[in-house]
Amino acid sequence: MSDDGDARTTVVHGDWVVAHDGEDHRIIEDGVVVYRGDRIIHVGRDWSGDADGVVRGRRRLVIPGLISTHTHLRINEGYRMVIDGGRRNFLRSGFTNYAGSKLDGGPTFLAPTNHEEAIRFCLSTHLLAGVTTILEMDDGAPDDGETVAALAAECGIRMAYSPAFSAAGYRYAPDGRLVQQWDEKAGFEGLEKAVGFIETRCDADSRLTGILVLNEFFASTPELRRRTREAATRLGVPITTHFAEQLYEFHHTLRETGLTPVELLSREGFLGADVILGHGIYLGGHSMTAYPFPGDLETIAASGASVAHSPVAYARRGFALETFKRYIDHGINMALGTDTFPTDVISEMRMAALVGKLLERNNEEPAARDVFRAATTGGARALGRDDIGRLSAGAKADITIVDFDNHTIGPVIDPIRALVYSGTGDMVDRVVIDGRTVVADKRLRPWDQAAVLDAAWANAERVWGSFSDYHWAGRTVEEVFPPSFAGWTGS
Repeated sequence: MSDDGDARTTVVHGDWVVAHDGEDHRIIEDGVVVYRGDRIIHVGRDWSGDADGVVRGRRRLVIPGLISTHTHLRINEGYRMVIDGGRRNFLRSGFTNYAGSKLDGGPTFLAPTNHEEAIRFCLSTHLLAGVTTILEMDDGAPDDGETVAALAAECGIRMAYSPAFSAAGYRYAPDGRLVQQWDEKAGFEGLEKAVGFIETRCDADSRLTGILVLNEFFASTPELRRRTREAATRLGVPITTHFAEQLYEFHHTLRETGLTPVELLSREGFLGADVILGHGIYLGGHSMTAYPFPGDLETIAASGASVAHSPVAYARRGFALETFKRYIDHGINMALGTDTFPTDVISEMRMAALVGKLLERNNEEPAARDVFRAATTGGARALGRDDIGRLSAGAKADITIVDFDNHTIGPVIDPIRALVYSGTGDMVDRVVIDGRTVVADKRLRPWDQAAVLDAAWANAERVWGSFSDYHWAGRTVEEVFPPSFAGWTGS
């Protein structure tokens, strides 16, 4: 809908407009994007028609709304703890430092949180960083996704979602060992709930669209994967799953089945153009697997499946995709996710480009254009859409305007390289979704921005303060994740 809920025509002027010509993005200097209602009706150098509203600013870059194909709306408190730490025997799997609960009972890590306030904060951070579409990966606790759906509708973000389901959960034994506790029946029940959510709450023509979220390949069974595949085909919706993100996952699968995780999914008939593999890092050929044999990348490419890459979270844990360029060269559609804080796709683009260059030892690959595509058209393709992630006539009016009038950006010769290598989410000036302005002058419109942030602080303090109730040995968060410097002891 438009800002006023009618078919008003709005003209957006930009010093640089990243338009799409049907084949690829193109740069228009001193261009315009015109939208009426929820659709773009014109992109070009000028507009001679009538206009009900005009948006312009000094040194503005106009781009498609950014797309995150892997996000968690309740990750703030967890990832802020473990950036420089975590248990070494988890082999860099950050989330296992706060997943699950004690085997003999007790609260989960997030038990003390106000879920509504936590979700509202995460949604706000996406909007303020220019993200207009997200793929939400969580299980919808505590109310089967009703709060997630309601708050997404309230703030106006576009979202692919249904509550995630799993056949196993992580638990801490009394001696601190992390174990998987299996319950295939719960996985089947979760799938049924997700199907019901999609059938009753989602609509391909609305901002809330359906996707089946098989929470983790490593916490699923062959039968649950089979039923998920059948349900997705019947409903006509995509599937996503956390995949090949743990080194142990790769080796356990290989030892138990004689197949890599990719080979197993291919043999089961699970892979397809409607599948988004979250992470997909530990494949055959990755240096850390000590399994140099090719085939996994070729198999993913042949299936048409996409990979949702979240480079910031993994660079923080000391490892990376090998490599962004190799995946593209094999013909795999690459998208970007925001799997940690900050939920800033611009930062994810920069990390994907820099880490990719470092591992390739190549200053030219991947280029800024490659990661920008992943954040726009790559994400749209992963979600099976050609009406988002691009500025073209007929596309959805999902538009992000970035303020380049600052000393961080400085003089610009190529706006895409400037955005990728110098930009931050804080530079986003205006965000339009479905023709509705949700961020203007770098401020949220749907909610009181200061109040949302204050609530997030209160939530985090409750969670961190209750960490000893959650921890298997009763330790505090400061004991498990010591601060960078000791506290001041003097007067």
